[in-house]
Amino acid sequence: MPAYFSIIMEFSRYELDYDNMKELTAYIRHAGLEFRKGAYSAANDSLEEIMEWNQKKLEADFVLGDSESSENDYKQMIFGCDEFPEIRCFISNNYPADNEYSFTLLIPQEDVHIEDHTYKKEAVEKLKSIAGKLWILPKARTVQTELELCGEMVTEQEIKDGALPSACPFAIVSEKQFGRMDTAKFTAEHIEYGGVILTPQWVKLV
Repeated sequence: MPAYFSIIMEFSRYELDYDNMKELTAYIRHAGLEFRKGAYSAANDSLEEIMEWNQKKLEADFVLGDSESSENDYKQMIFGCDEFPEIRCFISNNYPADNEYSFTLLIPQEDVHIEDHTYKKEAVEKLKSIAGKLWILPKARTVQTELELCGEMVTEQEIKDGALPSACPFAIVSEKQFGRMDTAKFTAEHIEYGGVILTPQWVKLV
């Protein structure tokens, strides 16, 4: 099984209401991602059916038990675009912390990462564009990126306390968060809707 590169969006459960998944669907489409199919148990489901299922699970504060069938879990989706024909997406409740949930986009790591701190420039620029459009979603708290087996997502509260977000190779935080951070080792690109894309200075794009 290949290693995966992740884009993870963080949300607060305190802002959960009846149409969060409908809003997320709209912004996914705005970002240029096209629904291909459901994954695993949702293979024959429409996007609307999958998102309705996930909405109800979030409202119930559902977390899959250790011995529970995965068919009861949040349903996963496959999206794509010209540059990345298969992007697997899923919801995780109470992650990265209690009373938070996240939406993760998974892409084969080899499509983005070369070695160490070196990444494919065209792939990263496309992913920054996608992430920037998803950031417009009003309830988004952070957008962070990870390489498999290389660090973990940082919570919004940890960032408020001075921690740096996971940026392999970039992250998006709010202007307010940015103002509290020590960003001397990052380049900052201010974007619409109060966001800042942070890129570590050691990241190399080729």
